[in-house]
Amino acid sequence: MVFDDLYYLASDLVEELKKSKLTVAFAESLTGGMIASKLVDVPGASDVLLGGVVSYTNEIKMNVLGVKKDTIDAYTEVSEQCAMEMADGVRKLTGADIAFSATGYAGDYSDPSDSDDDLVGTVWFGFATEDGTEAFCQYFPYKRDMVRLQSVEFVYKTILSYIEENYE
Repeated sequence: MVFDDLYYLASDLVEELKKSKLTVAFAESLTGGMIASKLVDVPGASDVLLGGVVSYTNEIKMNVLGVKKDTIDAYTEVSEQCAMEMADGVRKLTGADIAFSATGYAGDYSDPSDSDDDLVGTVWFGFATEDGTEAFCQYFPYKRDMVRLQSVEFVYKTILSYIEENYE
């Protein structure tokens, strides 16, 4: 995905959110605020983006987003359970109609001794609405910057699909 393509995708997302009168918020770990930042590049994003939390550390995940320590201890911070609690937390914090979280491994290589769940490029996403919360796992076999960009693209496309299925 080229930066220009991501801009047009973000523009489409802002337009569709506006048409559907929906708001969004993000809880970001590996993307470090990139999901919100790329959306803010689009004029009119202030009409739909309520805010976001960069929760790069477990302390912020727990103290700001309300992720349970037991969840991190049992499943790790890169897990379905943590991603769902992050999305729920940022939705409760902001009151957004749609909340998305991203937590994963965005380094430049994987150690062959890592388990499949710990491979660099593994990303868990949480998606929360008034109808409930679900999680998705994606694997992006790229270097750090591309894992992050692919994560942003996945979030935008997933929200667009949700709007298309539920609001058009």
